[in-house]
This record gives sequence, C-alpha cells and structure tokens, in this order.
Amino acid sequence: MTYDSGGGIRAARLRWMLRAISVPAAVLDGGLEAWQAAGRPLVSGDDIGDGTDRAPAVPPLTPFPRPELWAGVEEVAAISRGDRPGTLVCALPAGGFDGSAPTRYSRRGHIPGSRSLPGRDLLDSAGRVLPGPELAARADAVLHGADSPVVLYCGGGISAAGTALALTLLGRDDIAVYDGSLEEWSKDPAQPLELGG
Repeated sequence: MTYDSGGGIRAARLRWMLRAISVPAAVLDGGLEAWQAAGRPLVSGDDIGDGTDRAPAVPPLTPFPRPELWAGVEEVAAISRGDRPGTLVCALPAGGFDGSAPTRYSRRGHIPGSRSLPGRDLLDSAGRVLPGPELAARADAVLHGADSPVVLYCGGGISAAGTALALTLLGRDDIAVYDGSLEEWSKDPAQPLELGG
C-alpha cells in the first residue's frame, strides 16, 4: 500500500514504478488525510514492530522489468509526427498544457498532437479518485477514438502516473508513461512545442 499527503499523485508515481518491475502495489485513495479522517491509527518510530499490529510476512519478490510501461523521447516524437500509432496525453493542468501558466521547464506549451487530461482533475476535493462513472466520462471525453498506446506525460512523470492510475482503474492496459516528460522535451530546441488548446 502506498500513500502520501498530497492528493495521491506521488503515491501513484511510486505505484507505477513498482508496477514497472512487476511488484504489486495499491494506492490509499485519499491518502493520509482520508486515513486519519476515518479514525484509523498511525504508528511511527518506536511504535513500529512492537508486536501489537505486525504486518504479515511477505515472501521475497523477484523484480521483472516491464519496459512497455515506459515510453522514450524517440517513441513520443514518432507518435507526435504521426509516424507511429498512439495517443499523447498531457496530465498537466490546463495552464501548463496551453502554455499560459508560468513553468519551470525550458519552454512552455505541449507536445504537438497531444490531448489534455489533467491528473488532478480526476480527483475530488478530498483527493480521492472520482467515482467510476464520472471518471469514465472525463476520460472518454478526451480519449474517445484514441489510438493505442496511450502515452502520458507531464512535467517530470509524477502527474502522468496519477492519470495512469486513474485510467488503469477504468480497465485500460495500453498505457505508458513518458518519464522524461516536458523536463526533457523542452530542453531540446529541436523538439517542437505548441501553445494554446
């Protein structure tokens, strides 16, 4: 079980990284705040391992890499140019996608041909993943008719992992994350970026 205190995006990133080496993991929906709001106990420091609530023993795991869960810059560029099938999806907020918001990246905008599906828009105000029908409606509005695979990106692969989690909850298994995302793409002046929606 992975969790965080920031709406689950970082926990989703850890889950994606574990999934990429075939280690099963889940994300605590709503994160630490939801756990505490439900009155669930917390242990830390010296309380861990005191024998009262020991976690069951887990057999050793052998990592098995799943490279299909990642996309590199060459694959992304080929999809963007239309030389390879696939759909690029930007998980940044709308201002990051259209280039209207300040950014830490070298240049603003989105990779040509990509669609916008902000990761945080797939969560409710408490940081929980939207209910199934609402989640499906938001995803279908962007991905209807999308070519497979769906390659997600953001600034550095974190929000993209949150969107990947939401899409896998909907049963999609044709998803890859472009880990370099705009951090890598925008540094190369030869890689085009588009402004606007």
